[in-house]
Amino acid sequence: MYATCFALINMVMLIWSVDAQNYQGLNDLDILPEGKPPSFVTPGQTYRIAAGSTVVLPCRITPAGAYVLAWKRGIAVLTAGPVKVTPDPRVRLLPSPVSTSSLTGIPELSGEGYSLELKDVRPQDAGDYVCQIGTMEPREITHTLEILVPPRIHYVSHTGPLEVLQGATVKMECRASGNPVPTVAWTRKNNVLPSGERSVSGLSLVIQRADRHSAGQYQCSADNGVGQPDTRHITLNVLYGPEVETERATVHTGIGLEAQLVCIVHAEPAPQVLWFKDTAQLGTTEQHAAHARGNRYTLVIRNVTSADFGNYSCVASNSHGKGRGQLTLTGTAGLAVFDSPPLSTEKDSYNVSWSVNSHAAITEYRLFYRQQPHHHHGHHAEMYNSTKFTYRNDWNSVVLPGAGVVNLQFPLPPPYPGVTRQRMFYLIKSLQPSTTYEARVQAKNQHGWNKLSPIFHFTTRSIEMENMVEPSAQPAVYGVSQQGMAPFSSGVREQFTSASVILVLVLKFF
Repeated sequence: MYATCFALINMVMLIWSVDAQNYQGLNDLDILPEGKPPSFVTPGQTYRIAAGSTVVLPCRITPAGAYVLAWKRGIAVLTAGPVKVTPDPRVRLLPSPVSTSSLTGIPELSGEGYSLELKDVRPQDAGDYVCQIGTMEPREITHTLEILVPPRIHYVSHTGPLEVLQGATVKMECRASGNPVPTVAWTRKNNVLPSGERSVSGLSLVIQRADRHSAGQYQCSADNGVGQPDTRHITLNVLYGPEVETERATVHTGIGLEAQLVCIVHAEPAPQVLWFKDTAQLGTTEQHAAHARGNRYTLVIRNVTSADFGNYSCVASNSHGKGRGQLTLTGTAGLAVFDSPPLSTEKDSYNVSWSVNSHAAITEYRLFYRQQPHHHHGHHAEMYNSTKFTYRNDWNSVVLPGAGVVNLQFPLPPPYPGVTRQRMFYLIKSLQPSTTYEARVQAKNQHGWNKLSPIFHFTTRSIEMENMVEPSAQPAVYGVSQQGMAPFSSGVREQFTSASVILVLVLKFF
């Protein structure tokens, strides 16, 4: 078959040569009947064709005459005149008959010749295709065929899950081919990259000092605008010891209630978590049960008794280390929250109010207040946020009975089946006008004193505003005696009971 093709090629080339000699009068550029040399109507062009498509390369000349047109690619002859020489079945000649159109300025509508059709183009078809007129001094045009190839990723550094130790440097690579040369971009599924960027370009992605936040599914995507992008995925697992956080370091509860102590544990691989009260490990009993859901580990204490109050810890461990979380279960009240407005309606008094959450009745409050110091030294070193205090002598102190105290002027305290918000009001008198004060409060129930509240600031009204501010409505109050209250700590200015001191108490449950 190939011998026949070569013989045919030689025969065509011989005919072409003899034709050029026998019809020298026609093909000689100087001896044309019309006196015009043949010229190409279609100029040489560059064609950018997607792989798998069909392209038609035009070749038309004018004036029409007995000229042999040949298509060549390099030294290979594809066609000669109307004869297809190449054995490639994808190649076909499309004759262009002599046009009778008067629109001679439009290449597609003037001249005659043969167009070369190439089906199902492939990357190896790229290159120059030459259409040549068989004259004594050959003339030709060149079409350049550029094959556009969709991107294809041909190399990924990791085909399975990639596991690294915390703190390691991670390098992931992705290489792709295509025409034009594709751009490779990196993203992370359902998250930004560790750098905080949504996407970065490059053949590789480097992560310095990998930690648990670096784990996830990374995607490299190659795109060159031809067809669809090509993508690959790399799953990164970072191995590290347990990192433990407590949902609430202090859990307030009540007798007979159920309490939940929660630790949030991050670890890879998954850790074993044990619970301890002080140094004793806790097992699963009718009263204690441990649960795990995701990275949330919970110790449930049912029907709480006073013996359950104390210090607990969750200890998590895996092959890469150990972590611990500390928790406290207490029956004391939560921190008091002031809810009175920061600006007084009076120039020399202030009705301060606050509330606390407690599962038991509050039996006593301590209210501390003073003028705001002009210069602070340290971070309120004179009053620590604990149940043990040291006071400077510029704090005023008031001790107030709660609903839980046995007093003929109060009914017996009701039962407290769950958390209740208990409120208290107190009218502070003998204040200076247009002055800012600080206040803190502490509450006591049957389980002891809670921690001091954060400092609350309030300001008395100025004298100039006396006639400008309407008095606000005040809640109903009851005057009570302070006789029989516990003495104050030494070194604190005490406010003793007198007719000028009004104690107001309003207890609200909800």
